[in-house]
Amino acid sequence: MEKGCNFFILLLLLSGFIASTGCTSLQSPEDKPAITPAAPAPANITIKIMATNATTAVTTKTTPATKKNITTATPTAQPDPMDVSQVRFVRYSDNDFSLEYPSAWTVTNSTYAANSCVSSAVKRCYQKEIKTIGPFDFNDDSRLKKISRIITFTSADHRQKVVAFTSDFLDNTNGNYVLNPSIEWCKDLVTANFVDVPGSAVGDYQYSQSGSTMTSVYTVTMPKGSAAYPLAYAMKNFVTIHHRYYFAFISDTDNLEKYHNLRDRIFSSITPE
Repeated sequence: MEKGCNFFILLLLLSGFIASTGCTSLQSPEDKPAITPAAPAPANITIKIMATNATTAVTTKTTPATKKNITTATPTAQPDPMDVSQVRFVRYSDNDFSLEYPSAWTVTNSTYAANSCVSSAVKRCYQKEIKTIGPFDFNDDSRLKKISRIITFTSADHRQKVVAFTSDFLDNTNGNYVLNPSIEWCKDLVTANFVDVPGSAVGDYQYSQSGSTMTSVYTVTMPKGSAAYPLAYAMKNFVTIHHRYYFAFISDTDNLEKYHNLRDRIFSSITPE
C-alpha cells in the first residue's frame, strides 16, 4: 500500500513538471536579436619613419631675395719701404739704357711724336703731356728725330714713378749737342712748363762729364699755391753722342725727400747704352 502511494506521488510530481515546462516557449536561433560587437577602442600607435637613401623631391615655393650691393674690399697696395735694403731690385734693359727698379713696380712703354707749339705769358704748351708723361722738354727740336721712346716704372701704391724719356739725334748732329752746365737752363725748362712756378723751385743741382757723356741732376718742388702743387720730382739727364735722356723720379712734396735713398739707388744704377 505504501509503495503504491509513493509511486502515485512521483507520478503527480512528474505531471506537474511537464505542465510547467509546456508553458514556456523556446526561441529558435533565427528569433534571437542580432548582437553587434562593440568596436575595439583605438590603441596609442607610434609611427616611426626610418630614414632611407631614397631622395624625395620636395617642391618649395620661395620668394626671390632682394639684391644687395656687395662691396668687395680691394687690398690696399703697400708703399715701398724707405729702407732700400728691404727692397728687392730687378734690372730692366733695352737698346737705349738699363736700370734697376723695385720688383713690385710695374713697367709700361709708349712713344711721343714731337709737335710745334708756341707758349704765351698765360698759357704754356704741352700741359697734357706734362701731366700724363712727365715734366720734360716736348719742343720740336730740329736736332732731334720726331719720335721719342717712353718707359714708365710705377710703384705699387702709385705714389712714385720713374719715367725715362729718350730722344735720338739726327745723324748730322751726333756728337754736336752740348748739355749746358749751368743751372739756368734747368730753371728755364721749369718756368716754361709751369707758368706760376719760379726758377727758385729748382735745387740740388749737380753737373758732371765723363768722356763724351754729360750728366746733370736736380730736384724741383712746387710751392704751395701753385697749380701743380704738391708735385715734386728729381731729374737726371744724360747727353751722349747719339741720344738725349731724361730720367724723372716723380713724387710729391711729402715723399720726394722721404724716398731720396730709393731715388738715388735707382739713379745710380742707370747706364745709357
